[in-house]
Amino acid sequence: MPDASAPAAHLRSWAEIDPAALAANARFARGRAGGAALLAVVKADAYGHGLPATVRALLGEVEAFGVATLDEALAVRAVAGQGATVLVLGALLPAEREPAVAAGVSATVSGAAEARAFATVARRLGRAARLHLAVDTGMGRIGARPEEFADAARETAAMEGVELEGLATHFPSADEDPAFTESQAAQFAQRCAEAGVAPRWRHLSNSAGLLRLGAAGGDLVRPGLLLYGAAPVAGFDDALRPAMTWRARVTLVRDLPAGASISYGRTAVTDRPTRVATLAVGYADGYPRALSGRGAEVLLAGRRCPLLGRVTMDQIMVDAGALPEPPTPGDAAVLLGCEGGQGIAAGELAQRAGTIAWEIFTGVAPRVARVVVQGDG
Repeated sequence: MPDASAPAAHLRSWAEIDPAALAANARFARGRAGGAALLAVVKADAYGHGLPATVRALLGEVEAFGVATLDEALAVRAVAGQGATVLVLGALLPAEREPAVAAGVSATVSGAAEARAFATVARRLGRAARLHLAVDTGMGRIGARPEEFADAARETAAMEGVELEGLATHFPSADEDPAFTESQAAQFAQRCAEAGVAPRWRHLSNSAGLLRLGAAGGDLVRPGLLLYGAAPVAGFDDALRPAMTWRARVTLVRDLPAGASISYGRTAVTDRPTRVATLAVGYADGYPRALSGRGAEVLLAGRRCPLLGRVTMDQIMVDAGALPEPPTPGDAAVLLGCEGGQGIAAGELAQRAGTIAWEIFTGVAPRVARVVVQGDG
């Protein structure tokens, strides 16, 4: 891993982002895709990894990018160039349709009525609206009803001012329910065949779907979580490279006697003399308060040190007594990532906090600096 002393000493907490790991994970995704194209999901600031650096790392590895908002789409374009294909994966607001069409951003629609609204804007602008029509095969979030999909696809494909760029659906439980996911893939294939249109892409596999079913009959896949080095399906972690190492500096080291209380609520009271290190990170930085009292640990000098008491807004305390030498202020602890042969994965933090790896990554707050580094491979 990169030298923890490399970032400026004034950084209290920072996330090191390894672009080589992002690229390697994209190549792994391509291998699973069986010849299908790749759309890299970079919404939510690239899952907290920093959108500009992530897009630059993936430019030569993927055919398209997926985002959640128009602002994110324009931010990708600012890095990737005006020719980049950027798809907004959810519904755009009515007021966003005109700027999206004007910018050549691809939009997802859930039926012919929504497509007609885009077509009207496109004709007025003298531009083509690039649309992906979704069918709801079980997610219940967006998409045409399955029985309405074929007619909507044919009507949309015939609209003046519209380029039907894709047909899509989404897997809600590819990590938990393979049988239902396979039934979705079969229904999607059937509905696309009924539609009888030939867009540039058909896509349905997210990260979990890609790991279980490959492209699932599509010709575009939409990896998200796995690009960042976390596998939503057991058995694939060793094939991926975590792209983020999150660190925080030690601000204070104190030796407390037995019977000393630590943090709000006095939920932790020392039962022996304890060396306590205070770290410059808290829930305002995205370190989950839900980790309080749940057995969470950080790495100091490559050794696991238990979290003590409740996570506060700006600081946490850990038991540093297992270290052969006491830490000193300015030393860096690893909150997420690897050091000295030890590792704390997003999945571990998520399990202890009662959440998911997606929330751990996207929860890393803006005040945590993102520092681009090169890992050791």
